[in-house]
Amino acid sequence: MRAWVALLKKDFKLTRTVFFVGLVINLLIVLLTLYMGMKADHTLLIFIPLGVAVVLHILYVPIILFISLKTEANQLHLWLHNPHPASTLLISKIVNGLMMLVISLVMLYVMSGLLIIPKFNLIEAYWADTWISGLLIFLHIIIISIIIGVWVLFLWALYQSLKFSIGRWSWLVVIGAVIIPYWIDVLLESTKLYRLVTKWGSMTYEFPSFSLQPIQTYAGEYLYTFLIIIGLFFLSAWIVDNKVEV
Repeated sequence: MRAWVALLKKDFKLTRTVFFVGLVINLLIVLLTLYMGMKADHTLLIFIPLGVAVVLHILYVPIILFISLKTEANQLHLWLHNPHPASTLLISKIVNGLMMLVISLVMLYVMSGLLIIPKFNLIEAYWADTWISGLLIFLHIIIISIIIGVWVLFLWALYQSLKFSIGRWSWLVVIGAVIIPYWIDVLLESTKLYRLVTKWGSMTYEFPSFSLQPIQTYAGEYLYTFLIIIGLFFLSAWIVDNKVEV
């Protein structure tokens, strides 16, 4: 356990500069929101910067992973000779990115709440729908960020495994690894098998104060996504363990 914690601390040190810069950006966005509030006191449009900042957190885990892996690539022989298996090395980086994402998002949500309190009269009629939608957005940003992050792991592992054997052509393989699965996924979504696997466990979210159509999700889609994430992760770990040459 101590060895894994030490590994996590090392990954934090590799990306802490980006993390702290992100927190500073969060603070600047809050200051921008405060400034807009002074200029347009009676409109919820002042919260647009905060909303944009929250959505952009989708890219948080991928960026943290990319920077961490890029740093490791500069001394790949040392990293791969770590006694831990590739799955442990990679999961440490994902957990590190996830922790940073959650901390940054919580910071934005807390500061948003503090800014909303003085203007609660503007949002009171929408409050129930606002906090429920905020929670759903929070969870889905984490899910999407992890999905993109695992793809970053896979593409990095694939590139590292091919660059010594086919050189610059490895970039074409990486591009193909992005395009072809997307194309296959589009084809699968139109099949009865895909609907059978994913369209079960219906969950409907209604936001009457927003005048929106009910949003429907399926437990099957979440399970399908989870299995894709797990499969890609272990495929990435297998490539690193068995195919990456230094």
